[in-house]
Amino acid sequence: MNDDQPEEWFRNSSSTAWGLLSAGAAVAVIVIDAATGWHPATTAGGVLFALVAYAAFFRTKVGVSEGDFVLHHLYSTVRFPMAALESVAVGRTLGAYAGGRTYVSGAVGRSMREAVKGSKREHKPLSNQADFIEDRLNALAQDARDRRRIKRDSEEQFALAKDVRRTWDWPLIAVTLAVAVVFVILLVL
Repeated sequence: MNDDQPEEWFRNSSSTAWGLLSAGAAVAVIVIDAATGWHPATTAGGVLFALVAYAAFFRTKVGVSEGDFVLHHLYSTVRFPMAALESVAVGRTLGAYAGGRTYVSGAVGRSMREAVKGSKREHKPLSNQADFIEDRLNALAQDARDRRRIKRDSEEQFALAKDVRRTWDWPLIAVTLAVAVVFVILLVL
């Protein structure tokens, strides 16, 4: 059900920078290895590192799409109706609560210093990305419940939370496993 829910995606602002740095490092290792005498194991290791960096820094994100709350993890995607989302809290990682379960994502989080402060820190959604994302997702969940005329913590909301769907990114898993196997074989030989 679409519910006219806007599509929005969130991730740590540093993810793209770290992803580009990781991909650049992998390419640099492969190029330096090729220039100094090619070693297949080094190339396979560089490609494996680039694949894992892609999954960790570019693929992981949290958002709202087609009326669903969506968590893209390294190799899987979890989605359920936005109206089923009870609350979102951002600590070191994002915790989304629905139907008595907690769904965790490392795509959004606070620095160690902010997380340790906990409730003692100032809540600043205009200047703190984690506060903004937490507030925005909670507001979108409330909007979705309002559109469906569902009360928070009601039986209807808990029933929606049973519609959790997990899909696996099989092509990425297959490529990563194939490169990992090749890397291990080349190390052993």
